[in-house]
Amino acid sequence: MTHYYLILFLSLFITAAPTWAVDHNNLDEGRPLQVEDAYPIAYGELSAETGVRVSYNRHGDDRVAFPMELLYGAYWNLHLGLGSTLFTSPQTIDDPEKSGDLRLLGLYNLNQETLRIPALAVKLTLDFPSGIRSRGVDTELKGILTRTVGHGRVHLNAGYQFIGNARDAERDGRYEVLLGAQYPWGYPRSFTTTVLADVFTHQATRFNETNNSGVEIGMRRQIAPAIILDAGIGTEFIGLSERDLFFATVGVSLGF
Repeated sequence: MTHYYLILFLSLFITAAPTWAVDHNNLDEGRPLQVEDAYPIAYGELSAETGVRVSYNRHGDDRVAFPMELLYGAYWNLHLGLGSTLFTSPQTIDDPEKSGDLRLLGLYNLNQETLRIPALAVKLTLDFPSGIRSRGVDTELKGILTRTVGHGRVHLNAGYQFIGNARDAERDGRYEVLLGAQYPWGYPRSFTTTVLADVFTHQATRFNETNNSGVEIGMRRQIAPAIILDAGIGTEFIGLSERDLFFATVGVSLGF
């Protein structure tokens, strides 16, 4: 029932909270790609993010996901988040994250970018077993680097997830690495659209299996001070026979 309360919580904030601005140049995981930057949302800001992700699998089940997340700028250089993801065909999910799991996160920026060093952040995510067929608390620790190059930025994300209750033949932990870039489309005449891309690899859940690796491209567009639309597509070109040959994401971020 946890995800139903989360949906209600999102609805109440969308209809009742005062509006603040959000920044399309800031990247959060899943909006629309997996890569994220080293900067939290502003102190005191509240952001609601949601969307739809469609995956076409090579041999397994095609799936639609409905992610939702609230982010809050809890302090200077720190935001906290509450979220969940609902999946179609939830009984067939092999990944540690199950449909309806409650997700809590915190992202803290350790330093701003300087001429010599990139911006650095750490992110901690806890997935609680509130979903379908879910067991154990999963914990992920991630390091995030962001560096300005010309008018664009590059990002390196490296994380490790500790699986709370791994099944037989499954790893009790796995790593992921992502390298991404973004560029302000139309700059300097206008700056309402950011284009982005990344390459990624995720360690296989089971032993003796190939990592799922792929590429994504996408964009974020600011259509109002408090509304950002995003869209992205990607493919896993290396990995298991059940890997996603194609996936697409569309979503919206709202500032309050």
